[in-house]
Amino acid sequence: MIQMLRMADDTLAFLLELAVYATAVRFALTRWPAGPLRWASALALPVGYAVVWALFGAPGAVLPLHGVVRAVLDLLWFGSAAVLLRATRLPRTAVAFAVLYLLTTAGHLALS
Repeated sequence: MIQMLRMADDTLAFLLELAVYATAVRFALTRWPAGPLRWASALALPVGYAVVWALFGAPGAVLPLHGVVRAVLDLLWFGSAAVLLRATRLPRTAVAFAVLYLLTTAGHLALS
């Protein structure tokens, strides 16, 4: 039973990570005027997120963070997605995203 809960928590965390990238692209495509800057930012934002995650947040990170520093990274990472959702005029989605992040964090802490 615990193993299934861990798998569900890991799956939700992974889906939230993917949602961060999608949110960055949506923000770039909806908040910038049409033109090359829109497309450049739609590529640059998720690439920037991917670089940060690969360096510090992923399970096989180059420079993995632990403890409070990791918690700050997670809060900034997922919190920025909620802020971007709010900036794209999706306040309910931003709140739902934040609640799901808190649920997966609580699940991770409870199951570890």
